[in-house]
Amino acid sequence: MEEKNAIEELQFIRKVIEETKQNVMHNGKDYIFWGILVIVGMLLQYIFAINKNFFGFAWIWAILIPIGWIYSFINRRSQKIKHPSTYAGKIITSLWVSAGIIMTIIGFVGTASKIITPWAISPIICLIGGCGYFVTGTIVGSKWFKNISYGWWIGGVTMMFVVSNNQFLIMALVMFLFQTIPGIALYKKYRKQTAALS
Repeated sequence: MEEKNAIEELQFIRKVIEETKQNVMHNGKDYIFWGILVIVGMLLQYIFAINKNFFGFAWIWAILIPIGWIYSFINRRSQKIKHPSTYAGKIITSLWVSAGIIMTIIGFVGTASKIITPWAISPIICLIGGCGYFVTGTIVGSKWFKNISYGWWIGGVTMMFVVSNNQFLIMALVMFLFQTIPGIALYKKYRKQTAALS
């Protein structure tokens, strides 16, 4: 009897995993938008830094980060209307929202309080981003998405040893390779999924 219950439970878990793979739909736009936004911010920081124009990098991010949050909120709402959220989708959304809040706190409060040096922000953000990709990839059963986390972690560790303006360029490259390009891949997959449903 116990063996039969165990088999039924395993079948139920397998069914939930398969439904999650099919029903969790990312349009990829958040990944693309945030990727481009951070690349722009990093390149601006690099240009200002090499020209010794230290007017206050915080202003760059004080403008860009709220733009990103507003876009994500609007994109998430349009997604909910088109595709009702699954339980796994809610977990993924909660994961990325909480990661984003942590990154925002680190960037603004951490540096304002001087508990975190400006050179530590990008490496820490990479480590957090890697966790987001690892967990999301695990939930949706996507090995390639999960493996992106290693790129984030390698980028983060690399930047721990680059305490110079070159760190801005490395972070821009990480955002392009491990945020923007995966976002484009998700967007293409999303377009195929929605076309098949129509």
